[in-house]
Amino acid sequence: MTSSTPAHPLPDPGPIRPPRSRRRLARLPAPLWLASAAEGDRDATLASWPGRPGGLLLLPCGVRWDAVRLPERLGLAVLEALLRDAAEPGPVLHDRDTALVYVLIPPDSGVDWGRKNARARLLSTGCYLAVPSPELGFLNRAVVWAHMPPLPAPTDPRDLAAALDTVAAMPSVAAAA
Repeated sequence: MTSSTPAHPLPDPGPIRPPRSRRRLARLPAPLWLASAAEGDRDATLASWPGRPGGLLLLPCGVRWDAVRLPERLGLAVLEALLRDAAEPGPVLHDRDTALVYVLIPPDSGVDWGRKNARARLLSTGCYLAVPSPELGFLNRAVVWAHMPPLPAPTDPRDLAAALDTVAAMPSVAAAA
């Protein structure tokens, strides 16, 4: 006896919906993800990126991400801690000219970063970052991606807070940063 109907039918799961998550929209290749924060046409933004001065695109914070600005030595130590301990560290921008590091986090994290670390500053709505294309790094050697996953998402604020705590416990970095 053959039949296409199973003896014990499975219940209908209903419509399949993606999980509700901030990361769902973030799963684009790095240039598309970055350009999605720009005002206006994303394709036009991508096409104009190489011709911008220094290959830098000015993107608003508070749309797809906020940025936590850290002094260079502290920021690079935090990046090392994130790469070692975080499940999924997000993009980290390093501005060598100003000796600053920017860790991208989700907008509206609810953390008082200045209270967490006196040298940390939150950049959110009303602030802009000048970012290089992850694919055209040769256009600018001063502002570089210290870390850029192929399919980026902002760093989890809890991971960043833990990394700041880890680095603060390191006397050599805490004293010099």
